[in-house]
Amino acid sequence: MAPRSSSLVLRTALLALAAVAVGQWALAPAAESFISPRAGPKASDAASAAATLAALTAALPAQASYNWVGPLTGSEICSTKPIVWLIYPLCDPVFLVSPIYLFPITLIVFGSLVTVLNLLIPATQPDEDLR
Repeated sequence: MAPRSSSLVLRTALLALAAVAVGQWALAPAAESFISPRAGPKASDAASAAATLAALTAALPAQASYNWVGPLTGSEICSTKPIVWLIYPLCDPVFLVSPIYLFPITLIVFGSLVTVLNLLIPATQPDEDLR
């Protein structure tokens, strides 16, 4: 059997691929290929800094002057580090405004309310005929 020679379609495809690769290499900007140029300061930077400062100063009075006393305020357990991270809202109620501590408390409260309502109201029970 005679060896089969390359077809004209294959040669044309390889030539087109090489032309595209050379074109990409020649037309690509050298230094700015992967790094975008630095932008100078804008007028909106000062406005965003002022808005951030206003938001931070609005939160200061909530932590600076409050007279909330938790049920465990001043106790020894509030100074024991591993466990105090779990019970901070009981030691210092200002932590109740923190989403990290407020979300689990809210989840437990609403979850228990929904469970109690589902048990007390028979209309919320799933229909056994539809199973």
